[in-house]
Amino acid sequence: MEEVIQKEEKKDNQSKKKKKKVHLKNKKILIPIILLLIVLFTVGGFFGYKELEKNTIRSIRRRYSSHVVLVNHAKLYNKNRKVIGSIQKGYSLDLEKVSKFSLKNTHLKIKDSDYYVYYKDIKKEKAEDKKVVEDYYLPLEKRIETTQEVVLYDGKKEAMRLKNGVKADLICMDQDTYTISLLNHTFTLKKNKTIKEIEDSSNPAKGKADHVSVIYYDKILEDCGGDDTCLRPVSVRAHLNRLKKEGYYFITKDDFVRYINGYVNLKEKALFIAVGTENDLTNKINEELGSSISKVEEADGIKLVVSNKTATPKDAKDQVNCYQAKSYTIIDRYDSMAAGLEVPDNGKENSDNQGIAVLNYHFFYDDSIPGERGACNESICLEREKLKSHLQWLQDNGYKTLTIQEYADWMDGIIEIPDHSVLLTIDDGAHGTGKHNGNVLIPLLEEYKMHATLFLIAGWWDISNYQSPYLDIQSHSFNLHYEASCADGRGMVACSDYQTVKNDLQQSLDVIKDNTSFCFPFYSYDNESLQAIQELGFRMSFVGGSVKSRRSNNHYLIPRYPIMEDITLNDFIWMVS
Repeated sequence: MEEVIQKEEKKDNQSKKKKKKVHLKNKKILIPIILLLIVLFTVGGFFGYKELEKNTIRSIRRRYSSHVVLVNHAKLYNKNRKVIGSIQKGYSLDLEKVSKFSLKNTHLKIKDSDYYVYYKDIKKEKAEDKKVVEDYYLPLEKRIETTQEVVLYDGKKEAMRLKNGVKADLICMDQDTYTISLLNHTFTLKKNKTIKEIEDSSNPAKGKADHVSVIYYDKILEDCGGDDTCLRPVSVRAHLNRLKKEGYYFITKDDFVRYINGYVNLKEKALFIAVGTENDLTNKINEELGSSISKVEEADGIKLVVSNKTATPKDAKDQVNCYQAKSYTIIDRYDSMAAGLEVPDNGKENSDNQGIAVLNYHFFYDDSIPGERGACNESICLEREKLKSHLQWLQDNGYKTLTIQEYADWMDGIIEIPDHSVLLTIDDGAHGTGKHNGNVLIPLLEEYKMHATLFLIAGWWDISNYQSPYLDIQSHSFNLHYEASCADGRGMVACSDYQTVKNDLQQSLDVIKDNTSFCFPFYSYDNESLQAIQELGFRMSFVGGSVKSRRSNNHYLIPRYPIMEDITLNDFIWMVS
């Protein structure tokens, strides 16, 4: 029995040994497999991570720019990627420069802030898509701070929500709201006790307006019936367009009321355009020009008083200064009003039959340059010093040299101009009139800051030779400035058929791109040429005549004084005065 047991034990031991050998063998096989799997997993994970990083970086680069726009209602994060707020889609943001893209910087920092935005919430903003908003507010030299959650509004729409409050420059305020600048946008938030106002004069507003000019139109109507306090819409447009070109901007009535109450700082050159009665005409002008013509109501808490002085926050609220526009107010007075000068109302200064001299020059030469006189030997060629003496006399005697637009507006009864006004015109574009052929005219105009109009033969010389802010370019035909002999005159315009003239004038307009006026070569015209210039939309045209021009003239046969080489200064004075 014992022997049988021993055999069994021996058999079990042998079986165990055999199993152990198999186990060890399997283990030897399994360990390399596990190690291989670990290596494969590690390598796979590494390359997978690299592929993920590569794709993510590619996606970030595709979306990132220094200027981006939000494509989603986005969360705002702090530097630890903790959500601290949100902002609506559609807002433009400026991002800080990223030196290196990686999976660690999927949250991009908004420039000049402590906020970050996730890359999937943005896209590049094209320059043509970027909204440029003229911001004429300046900081109030105050800031606000709160650590409580705030909601910021853009108009009536919720724009941002910030969990930890906000610190921002105060742009303006009123009784119920603050307006702040944040992320290069302007937002409002409602006043509450948790928000502190902190005076901050460390960064004073530069270029701050110390006054606002208010120009008051009592009535704007198409038919004023001789009422001096009434102006036509076309006149108001001319005034406001002029002021816009000179860099002035129009503020709303709400902005003006805030300014008077000390709730806002404005940039210089701010204008408020007020009216006695709002109507469809004022609304149309506002739409066309981006102005904000408004009536001041009792509910606004202020009252305008015509004093012909500027308005400031120091004005009593029931005596806020303004300038009054009248039908006889000359155009230059609007410049003075806008500039904040005292402008007295001296009544109607101009006669109903006001006459304006239109002077007709041609060529110029500088006698100090050898050979110049010989190169300019016609009777209509003027020496430089003689032209200079004319400009000097005009300056010394307070004359206004008109632009062609001002003259046309005056002729059409749109604006009023001073009695001491003159229109200087030059024909052709030949010797001494351009930068390529002697350059006498333009330097003198720029030295004296006086305006003139050049009637250019557009097909003969390059218009780029005559560029100056003091020289308007108008049409003198494209290639019809030739003498001819026919029943109607001695110029090719009068001697050519209607279609030839119209085609030529259209060619000149293609170059000059301004059909305010035309000048007949050799003062020669006929009925067909008059018809052609009117059909092409020219507002007026000039001939000869040696008398002053008046509004009562045929606007297509405006007379001019030809200036010859033998003109004396007394002759010149007689013409213009």
